[in-house]
Amino acid sequence: MKPFLKSGTYLKVIAAAASLFVLTGCSSTNTRIEIGTMPPDSPDGGVSIHTVATTPENTDTLPAVQTDAASGQPQSEPVSSSTEPVTVQTETSGTVSSAEEAFEPQTGFLLPEEFFVRLEEIFERYQINQNCDPTKSPCGCTPEYEQVDEDGNVVIPRDRVVSIYFLDADSGYELEINSGVHFPIASTVKIPFCTLIYQKLTDELIDPDTILTYEKRHYFGGTGVIVKGDYGQQFTVTELLKLAITESDNVAYEMLKDLVSWEEFGEFLAANGCTHPEDLRSRQQKICTESAGAYGRILMDFLTGDSPYVEDFKADLKITKNKMIKSHYPFYRKYGWTQFAFHDIAYVDAPHPYVLAILTNLEGEDNSDYELYKEISYLFEEYSQSDANREAMYEQPKN
Repeated sequence: MKPFLKSGTYLKVIAAAASLFVLTGCSSTNTRIEIGTMPPDSPDGGVSIHTVATTPENTDTLPAVQTDAASGQPQSEPVSSSTEPVTVQTETSGTVSSAEEAFEPQTGFLLPEEFFVRLEEIFERYQINQNCDPTKSPCGCTPEYEQVDEDGNVVIPRDRVVSIYFLDADSGYELEINSGVHFPIASTVKIPFCTLIYQKLTDELIDPDTILTYEKRHYFGGTGVIVKGDYGQQFTVTELLKLAITESDNVAYEMLKDLVSWEEFGEFLAANGCTHPEDLRSRQQKICTESAGAYGRILMDFLTGDSPYVEDFKADLKITKNKMIKSHYPFYRKYGWTQFAFHDIAYVDAPHPYVLAILTNLEGEDNSDYELYKEISYLFEEYSQSDANREAMYEQPKN
């Protein structure tokens, strides 16, 4: 499977406010936005805008050049929960284009300011407080439960942290919210792992009818049906893949590991955009928006390919449990759920296809947690399918 390559130019906007919104411009290939939480000791100020040119061959950039914030560059104002005025500073950097290189208008996608206002309202309604500081330990994404005094009054509320990754497949536009937070990975890791096994079946590197036997070394508690039986149970590779997805079967996942070394799996993840060491280790593995985005793109690439196993994989992904991400269009998703981790990653096969990953430290025990997922899901669906957000973003520069 080819890794999802980032190329072209993108516009990065960082807002030093209560929450950090990073909005991208557009290119003919990929654009990127990152939104996160500023550390408490960050200098106040407003928005710094970085335009960075990247290609698969070269990611070097030129020194920054100061520009005016009202220069006409396509950008969106960040949404801030603060009532203080926001000071805007900009800096840009880019690559030198040859005089002979033709400049063509490029059509892209951009989420409007209204989207971020509505997202902020959802966060406020569900008391998402984003108090995670990735520079400190513990960072807040795996917090202690709320602390109360002797009278039962809440002294320190529990953090409710949400990170989001979104990819508009048509334009390559990417959005990351709270990108610096690393959560426990839970069962989301089964998405890329099962996809890799399916790719090996496609390439005829693994026989789908290979029989694997449940042994004591495969034991893993939690979700699944194999663990309820005795050692010695036997399953084909395709049967284990189905159980790993539909039942989130932990033993099935452990048995499938006999087919692929962790070293090979780690190389596969790295080739597809996972760079953080904590997201690649074999024990106590973490997940952030970067790795969640990689998982979603890996899934999208396989499901939109020509493998004879695509329909089987789709059928299993459509009947996964604990529906969190939703859509009115066909969508394929896999959840992950453990202590301080309640995640979902989906590929949505809409007229304008997209990847959506939502990572949280919620418990998933309350219906409001599912309602939060539903509201975020439908907000992204609404704006991703609007043609009003798709237009020519750049015009030919004047000499």
